[in-house]
Amino acid sequence: MDHIVARLAKFRKWIEHVVITGGEPTMHKGLRRVAEMLKRRDLLVKLDTNGSNPEVVKGLVADGLVDYVAMDVKGPLDAYERWCGVGVDRERIRESIAFILEERVDYEFRMTLVPFLHREEDALGVAEEIKGARRFFLQEFVPRDTLNPKYAHIRPFSSEKMKTMRERVAAVLEHAPVSSHLH
Repeated sequence: MDHIVARLAKFRKWIEHVVITGGEPTMHKGLRRVAEMLKRRDLLVKLDTNGSNPEVVKGLVADGLVDYVAMDVKGPLDAYERWCGVGVDRERIRESIAFILEERVDYEFRMTLVPFLHREEDALGVAEEIKGARRFFLQEFVPRDTLNPKYAHIRPFSSEKMKTMRERVAAVLEHAPVSSHLH
């Protein structure tokens, strides 16, 4: 943690907020300590999460240690393992979504659409899961720096297809802007 403190001190004039991202940051035992250190330095803190540890997210929000939560939703919850490639406790994901929708902290939901993994119906299914959300970002898959080299050659959905999907999802969400722009 000393290297984080030193780096923040060096650039403090230019830093207003910090994003805690991962892998999945809520898996790390030192997360609370890092968030506390950042808040002591009067920094705004954004947490990126997949929602697998709702109790950690709830605790950080309750203690005022994060100012913004961005939750990645991989697809509709009824077939979540399809997008994750491993077994997932869907109830924990559902619990995180429900907590975030309580609006105790500013937030966004986001979904990255990978052509061979997702169909338009999947984006609509996620919209139903997060109905009432303030923000939902449908992100276009970008085939660079992929963990799996097989994904490097996947062609993303066309701009027109993405636009159509965003429009259809926005109709489900009613009030939330649906865009590709991230925080």
